[in-house]
Amino acid sequence: AQQEWMANNLPKRGAIVEAGQWGEPKLPPKAERVYGKPSKSDHTAMYLDRDGKVQSVAYRMPAAKKPKGKNGADVEADGDDIVVAAKPRPDVTRKGVEMIGDLRTDALHEALSRAPIEDDTLMALLVLAFAGQNVTVASGARDISCYGAAGLGEHAARLFDQEGKLDFDMDTLRIAVRSLLIDVLSCRENRSDSGVVARVAGDVIAADNFLANMGTQDFLSCLSRQALEVACADTSVLPRQKVKDTRAALVEHFKEGRFVHPSALFAPTPEKLTAWLKMNEAKEQPEDDGTPQDQDGLDGDAIVDPPHDHAGDDDAEGYREAAE
Repeated sequence: AQQEWMANNLPKRGAIVEAGQWGEPKLPPKAERVYGKPSKSDHTAMYLDRDGKVQSVAYRMPAAKKPKGKNGADVEADGDDIVVAAKPRPDVTRKGVEMIGDLRTDALHEALSRAPIEDDTLMALLVLAFAGQNVTVASGARDISCYGAAGLGEHAARLFDQEGKLDFDMDTLRIAVRSLLIDVLSCRENRSDSGVVARVAGDVIAADNFLANMGTQDFLSCLSRQALEVACADTSVLPRQKVKDTRAALVEHFKEGRFVHPSALFAPTPEKLTAWLKMNEAKEQPEDDGTPQDQDGLDGDAIVDPPHDHAGDDDAEGYREAAE
């Protein structure tokens, strides 16, 4: 009867699986169980536990790789017909394209350091930067393959109007920035882990208040006897002689409440934060006397071109002037 009920009430992206030796669900190969809030693209596994009760868990499958044709072009397949999109021959040679790329990059960096830019435009440019093809993000919120990465272009696309111009209001910009941060920041114990910066971000925005109840059988079974007894300290639950009895009492106690283990709080330890800051502190740059590199070492009587207007200026001072 339970099998028939599961078959009739199977949700979208759902599957009926068997339970293992210890009552855990046997998920499909390469599936990753989701312990947090499942996304729309996640799957649901329904199974019968050792007590014969219907249980369900969410899991995530890696994304399928798209086939590639010659020269890395995407292959569009329809039945047995395969069409490979041919790349048009450019008007400029490869060397010319590389020269243009170098010139554009120098101009872009000069403008970013010197040109006046409004705060809302800076935020929009940061969203655009994360959508760049040179940015690789192992997202904790998206389905990605073991060697793949999430594309973040959709967040930047919403900042453009129908004519292809960067045009947005502050509400749209805030939504784009929040969505981007959700895709980038992750505390998962896999390759998407952002490290201490995600912990700091969560502490700044008080994400501790959004942590789910951890007083469940799944999580409390991960705690030692000593940790379980500490969890009883601020409750009316008294430690039992058997660990499983203490755990069951805590699960019942927090059934309508909320328990958050101290180790789950976002604020990183001072040692971890100090180590990260020391590892990422700005390196001292050698002093620049304003002499172009190709003219360095010439005799004092040699005729040279005058240095660039900005040569020798401190970068940080230049950023402040541009901001003003």
